[in-house]
Amino acid sequence: MEIRFFQESNEAYGNVEDVVKDLNLTFIARNMAHDNYGDVTYILEFLKHPLVTEEEIAQRQKVVMAACDNTPFIYELRKVIVQTWEELQQSLKAVQDTRGKHLMEQTVIGIQVESIRNLVTGLRKIHQVLQKHENQCRTSAFSLFYDSFYHEEPPELLEEQQDLVMNLDSFKDKGEILLCADVGCGFVLQDADVLAVSKKARRLGGGLFSGKWGQVIANEEIYQSGVEFANQVILKLLEQCIPFMQRWQEQLNTMMRQAMFLAGCARLYKRGQESGIYFCMPDNGEETAEKVYELSLALQMLELPVPNTVPLSKYRSILVTGANQGGKSTFLRSLGIAQVMCQAGMFVAAKRYPLHAYKDIFTHFTRREDVTMNMGKFEEELKRMEQILCGAKKNTLILLNESFATTTEVTAFQIAMDLTHACLEQGVTTWLVTHITKYAKELYREGHDDVLFLSAGRQADKEVRFTMYEKEPGDTSYGLELYEQMIESGK
Repeated sequence: MEIRFFQESNEAYGNVEDVVKDLNLTFIARNMAHDNYGDVTYILEFLKHPLVTEEEIAQRQKVVMAACDNTPFIYELRKVIVQTWEELQQSLKAVQDTRGKHLMEQTVIGIQVESIRNLVTGLRKIHQVLQKHENQCRTSAFSLFYDSFYHEEPPELLEEQQDLVMNLDSFKDKGEILLCADVGCGFVLQDADVLAVSKKARRLGGGLFSGKWGQVIANEEIYQSGVEFANQVILKLLEQCIPFMQRWQEQLNTMMRQAMFLAGCARLYKRGQESGIYFCMPDNGEETAEKVYELSLALQMLELPVPNTVPLSKYRSILVTGANQGGKSTFLRSLGIAQVMCQAGMFVAAKRYPLHAYKDIFTHFTRREDVTMNMGKFEEELKRMEQILCGAKKNTLILLNESFATTTEVTAFQIAMDLTHACLEQGVTTWLVTHITKYAKELYREGHDDVLFLSAGRQADKEVRFTMYEKEPGDTSYGLELYEQMIESGK
């Protein structure tokens, strides 16, 4: 039985590296990890792998909120799991390093005994954390983890394991291990089992060694042969423990990654509360993204950026035009980040947000030209767009930010019109920011009921800067108006 907090997704976004870069997901993951730098990679993996049904999202939301409501528990559990996993990694490496080397048997035994003992001790610590927070586990969404862990490692089994391993290393110092086994053909032990361990072997009748039910060994040569034989038996028994350790290596890896993600969610949620940054859990009863803001910008400034409210559920496409430096790209990124966090089962940066699962999300943002590019900017944009369109299917989402700004307006207009019509016909959702005024105006004249037209606020119209308003597309840059203002102010 797999030990887990929640079900994971195996499907990554189609152009996952672009999604990570365009939506600043690495920066968000770093803020979730805070001082635990090693957590960033694991947290980012959950942002890269979306849940693709509303039911899956709703189930994970419960676990995420349980983590946010029980931060001391999830922090403590994460710490113990990580420590146990790291020690197990080192132990297995140490065991592997003994292979093929001419080491004393007692040395090999010592390494393997220490490895097994560290694992059992770590499992015991996890048990103790669960016992300490038993009420929270049983009455919250942590019950899945609690039940699956105790199914795999029940208290009575752990107690038996601990009794055996706590003194196993005493064998190095001539302690006593009582075995029970059958002797098969060729004097091979079969079905060997460890019955008991004690720190010190008892001496009877002046002999050098005696087991609980054995006879006194008085001959030194026979005694040494017995010790060598016993060493071989113990090594064989310890080798049988390797699969046990490897199985726990896999289990702990899953536990660790998920605990890191949940601790990161709890940390981010708490930081938002302390900084006056609000969050909400997406709800399938909502249709509007209310007061959604750009989370990575909020984390940089530690204050709330200008939020926006936009209806999402009834529109297949959202097209944003308006003045340069009007916050259009920031607005688009705010929606993209919110949707990715929604499909990670997390809270989002908004007052209200609809719960909807897209099958995939693609981003196409402009790239700065650099010397490492092997093609022109326009060719590079077309190449990325071709890859997106090959992967885009019904109920996928594409975010386009100032795409095809590197070609002529005539060419950009034709590409944009063809792309939008194809997406509308295929049931692909597009949220886009464009500088192509002709394209925006023509699409508006076509009268699509499922396309929402927004424009960045203009101070000249007494609108709030960085706020998106529903309106007919107009001129984009307002260059003439700004020029007139400059001339007027210079008089």
